Amino acid sequence: METTAQGGGMFFWLLLMAFAFIVIFMPARSQKKREQELMAKVNALQKGDQVIIPGGIIGTVAGFKDNAIEVKIAENVKLTVLKTAIVGLAKDMLPAAQEGGAK
Repeated sequence: METTAQGGGMFFWLLLMAFAFIVIFMPARSQKKREQELMAKVNALQKGDQVIIPGGIIGTVAGFKDNAIEVKIAENVKLTVLKTAIVGLAKDMLPAAQEGGAK
């Protein structure tokens, strides 16, 4: 007569739940950490810093308003964008910006 293990099903579900936790919650924590770091950098911006806004547009900070930043993207062209719309800082994302421009 054959006997089968009865407790194996519980171990499977615990293992599945642990895997689901890792897959779902761990990336969310790292994403939140990146967002907090970016907001700290955005709050520390000064006039003249280069930023990247949605669409890959690179501009220079020209001024500040309540919860927005004026970004100069060309001569006589300024955009007002929310601080939360800043995708990143050019010096962090572009190697040419760190070297003082393209050569």
